[in-house]
Amino acid sequence: MTGVDAMPDYDVIVIGGGGAGLAAAATAAQGNARVLLVEAAGQLGGSTRLAGGSFMAAGTPTQAQAGYPDDTADAFFDYYLTFNRWDVEPAIARRFCDRALPTMTWLTELGVVFPVEGLYRAGLEPAPRSHRPTGGGAAIVEALRRGVRALDVDIALGRRVERLSTGADGLVRCTDSTGEPVTATSVVLTTGGFGHDRELVRQHIPDAAFGGDEIWSPAADTCVGDGLRFAAQLGASTTGRNRGDLLLSSGLVRDIEPYPPGWLVFVDGQGRRYVNELAPYTVITPLTIAHGGAGWVLFDDVACRAARPRPDSAWGAGTWTTETLLDGVAKGVVRTASDLGELAKQIDVPPSVLRATVERYNAACESGVDTEFFKDPQAIRPIATPPFYAVELRPRVVAVTGYGLRIDPDARVLDPDGHPIPGVFAAGEVTGNVIGPQYLGGGNATGSALIFGRIAGQSAIVT
Repeated sequence: MTGVDAMPDYDVIVIGGGGAGLAAAATAAQGNARVLLVEAAGQLGGSTRLAGGSFMAAGTPTQAQAGYPDDTADAFFDYYLTFNRWDVEPAIARRFCDRALPTMTWLTELGVVFPVEGLYRAGLEPAPRSHRPTGGGAAIVEALRRGVRALDVDIALGRRVERLSTGADGLVRCTDSTGEPVTATSVVLTTGGFGHDRELVRQHIPDAAFGGDEIWSPAADTCVGDGLRFAAQLGASTTGRNRGDLLLSSGLVRDIEPYPPGWLVFVDGQGRRYVNELAPYTVITPLTIAHGGAGWVLFDDVACRAARPRPDSAWGAGTWTTETLLDGVAKGVVRTASDLGELAKQIDVPPSVLRATVERYNAACESGVDTEFFKDPQAIRPIATPPFYAVELRPRVVAVTGYGLRIDPDARVLDPDGHPIPGVFAAGEVTGNVIGPQYLGGGNATGSALIFGRIAGQSAIVT
């Protein structure tokens, strides 16, 4: 450490004990820094513990084993920018893609297992890059927890930092509810997002307004926007309005539903089909928002009576089942009618348009070729047997909030002029310029947390 006359209590204070914070603390401690990790909850893990834990990377041994030996960070970077229409900071995206493989290797050395069967395409990338670890996000947290314990990181649980400030002495001061400040040469902010603060969601993710009063978040309860409060205290720049990951939900159950079954037929507010129902959620949600903010899914009685949980889905498996759907009918959440014209009136779409949509879809089912959206023939099922059903889908689930602190490729927090604020770093969901306007899919958020958590931990000891 250089340029500091006063003796700090610690070299690095990490605020937030999720995946990003644990990665930052472990990395800084591996560099022989004296580290304090402060977590508002009573346990470590944050939202990473609750997540599937998928990690995006290119050029991995898992890919090679699965038959994709030629993927590269260059191709990953090209996809990152193209999928976001270049509306993302190239230097940040480049660092993400370049440091993904080394970070995954580090996790593997800590004991995280990324099996071949956990490799999948999250979206439209040419090679599968999402690696789901054995044990999910909880396994990543446990490996990192073991790491910080072995490195003698001081951990303070159940302590929420209330104030941050920087002084003329070059130290950062962190003050919690006790009023006693703790000083350090550097601070790493890894406090997560703000999914549990509805007002902040409305303010910074306006597309969530389409979800109405039923919006909710699967993030850790501590994700209430502490990072934005610190930004105001430090004079930091924020960015990323309306970015993150919103998921459609039927409201039938309180669960995330990223992979609805392919036998559903999606129509917009005009009664027209607008998407291949097997498309990734990273495609379906933005399209639904573009088509008015909400959509309807249609199916008939044969499909309703045959609906069973999907054994291959970790989430939403209990949503599209006969029991849940019929319960939704009884509650009025699932609309039903004996003919399509009456169903169209119930969901306020033109009856002639809805009939024509269903006729074309049924013809595709009969021919075995979806000539409109080219859905897998094995997933198509006609809407022919009354009663007919419709369920509204809205972006009710705030899975990831993408508005937050602006950082540079070294995870330094920037002021409004683009200058790094001395001694202040950030990683994970608290940042606002890593995830672009188009969420890439499984591993984009967890990857951001762990990759830039490591970068922040390294940068914090070289200030």
